[in-house]
Amino acid sequence: MKLFWNSNEKRLRALFRILVFILIAGLLASLLAVVADGFSELIERSTINFLIMLAMLVTLFLVGKYIDKRPWSEFGITVLPLRQFFSGALLGSALVSIIFALQYALGWLELDEIRFNQFPAVSFGVVFAGQVFRYLCGSVFEEVFSRGYLLLNIAEGLFGKWTAAQAVGFAYLITSSLFGLLHLANDGASLLSSINLILLGLLFGWMMIKTGKLHFSIGLHAFWNIFQNNIFGFANSGKASIASWYTFENSGATLWTGGEFGIEGGLLCTLVVSLALLVLSYREIFGNRKLEQQILK
Repeated sequence: MKLFWNSNEKRLRALFRILVFILIAGLLASLLAVVADGFSELIERSTINFLIMLAMLVTLFLVGKYIDKRPWSEFGITVLPLRQFFSGALLGSALVSIIFALQYALGWLELDEIRFNQFPAVSFGVVFAGQVFRYLCGSVFEEVFSRGYLLLNIAEGLFGKWTAAQAVGFAYLITSSLFGLLHLANDGASLLSSINLILLGLLFGWMMIKTGKLHFSIGLHAFWNIFQNNIFGFANSGKASIASWYTFENSGATLWTGGEFGIEGGLLCTLVVSLALLVLSYREIFGNRKLEQQILK
């Protein structure tokens, strides 16, 4: 019984809490996906992430309240501060724009089309808004699961055997690595794309470690995707854009640009994201500031 139940905390142990969460979220998402089957292709593509997000948030409420026995705020979800969300959004937009600017300056990009729309029977604005909505919802459910629920529970499962800092650090590395490896099945994926997505996972999770809030990571994740896929027309982890403000012909080497996988598969992404991580963590790594993690309090 001790293998499954923590008698001191009067709840399931961390591993089994995670398994229950995945099971319930998977079942709810599958049920809601049945609803999406009756939609048109455009509506389905625009709303599927909303349905998955809904399943994830309902699961978080149920599992958080009755199994984890803690409020949403401990998973990093609060109404405020929205300033962190916009700071993350600004950084995500800027990083993709830097990668775009480097490719453009090197002469690899030639403008192909303005206001590309895969569904010309519907106005560009409607399709574009649907895809922005899709990425906002997708960023919420991915961050809630990986940087919210999973990171906290892995860290708690290790705490006691390890110090709080060690447990949180290992959970941070594991969840970021899982984020990268889960995209291996995508079209055009490679070892480099997995490394880049692990680096992105580390970038998404850094401010969660520092603040205990998901706002920054959700904003960064969402606008990274929106700018690469819906502004500049790059593929998003191997998925081609449905609607983008611009599309470009790319003549750069795949090693640097990422090719069909998108910028996340190229060395420019490695350099830019690594630099961003270095800037965000510089004072903790090279300065005198001690990292005060906010996951295990």
